[in-house]
Amino acid sequence: MDELEHIKKEIVALKVQRTSLCAALKGQKQLNHDVQAKVHEVEEDIAALENTAPLDDAMVEDLESSKANLEDLKED
Repeated sequence: MDELEHIKKEIVALKVQRTSLCAALKGQKQLNHDVQAKVHEVEEDIAALENTAPLDDAMVEDLESSKANLEDLKED
């Protein structure tokens, strides 16, 4: 009986671990979705600015830097 009880406890522990991992995965998926949405929004802003206003070199450099930072976030 001791072995059976040990197995039952292990099953319960694994189910708890599974639930925890599923919750963490759901959180990561939501975070990934949020970051992708923000990246898309910034890319649209960059495209709009590039298409509507003449940009000086400093603005272009700032926009490219922002885009690179967002791409780094997207990869993480």
